[in-house]
Amino acid sequence: QQQQQQQQKETILCHQPQPLISPNTPLPPPLPNPNYSFRGRVLPTILTAFDSPEGKSRFLSSLQSNHAEAYFPLSQQFLNQMDPAYCGLTTLVLVLNALAMDPNVRWRGGWRFYGDESMLLERCCLEEERVARVGVTLEQFCGLARCQGVRVVRKRPGLKMEDDDVEDGQQQQQQQPDEAHGAKYNHSEVVEDDTTTTHYSLEEFRRDIIRAVQHPPHTHWDDTFQEEEEETTNNNTAATTISTNSAPSSPQAAAQGEGYFLVTSFARQSLDQTGDGHFSPIAAYHAPTDSCLVLDVARFKYSSYWVGVTELYEAMMPADTVSGLSRGWMLMYPPEKKEDNDNSHHKKKRGRNKEEMEGKRPAACVPLAGTGGRICAVERIKVEYCPVK
Repeated sequence: QQQQQQQQKETILCHQPQPLISPNTPLPPPLPNPNYSFRGRVLPTILTAFDSPEGKSRFLSSLQSNHAEAYFPLSQQFLNQMDPAYCGLTTLVLVLNALAMDPNVRWRGGWRFYGDESMLLERCCLEEERVARVGVTLEQFCGLARCQGVRVVRKRPGLKMEDDDVEDGQQQQQQQPDEAHGAKYNHSEVVEDDTTTTHYSLEEFRRDIIRAVQHPPHTHWDDTFQEEEEETTNNNTAATTISTNSAPSSPQAAAQGEGYFLVTSFARQSLDQTGDGHFSPIAAYHAPTDSCLVLDVARFKYSSYWVGVTELYEAMMPADTVSGLSRGWMLMYPPEKKEDNDNSHHKKKRGRNKEEMEGKRPAACVPLAGTGGRICAVERIKVEYCPVK
């Protein structure tokens, strides 16, 4: 009976063009019982602990060079994965909260917040037990993110850029990186083709990291936003030279708040760590050592650390044993802001009141997570005509 219910869940609730997991796919075998117990793991010598003297020095330098702006929104939502195989889910929860995404259900009490990983699986075709046994693949991670409203650009080292929600102009990113990152997204243009390959180089990965840590998404819009952004844009425009190790966003992208967070999926063994595949976000970049700060969500195992960009890029190359494809990195954009043209100017002029900023709603209108309540009366219609399809 449970299997039949799960099959119905897979058929009805998946928002993707193809389900994240095919119906009737058997569960993988249970994980074996551990032979030993550990309090934690010693960080490999090729990595630099965030809280070490060298790690602190790099962070200070990153702050001074404007290469750690992503650290603040990510660290405010930093959490530990609740299951050893939940690194992908936990990373996504972290990013969703950093993006100030609204789950449209109440986690506890009256709070609309991604309180834990279970909120991602409640309306998903992925079973909790399956994820607990094998985690999620790169494709499943992106699918889960899109179901929550995040715009995702998925890349692999040595493979064609896979644009989950990107228009044709952004597919020329290697030739025109500045214009590409400021491009708008179009849900009607979906590319899911692993057979056509265009190499995404180490330099491309480095540029994406630098953009991510310098210009994270703006998620809290207030009366001073436009004024601050105009000042930032003017300062960027006034700069006459740009270091080859920096890649600030274009003025258009900055003015539109088109920043993103960067998430990596890599093979731990390639970094001399224990375990297999892992997801975590990047929070800062240190140019003198060409290293980036990984906020490792498996806090029970490894603390946050600095890793060389080259080493991390190479750690994404080994194939995932589940999908047979290499790992990669994702650019996580917030939903595109859509405002009524007639009212947008008025809203910017008067700002938002406290209730609008806090998203105040009657609790009776918002279902409680885990109760199976519908998010809205037209939920079935939204799923049927989901723009991702």
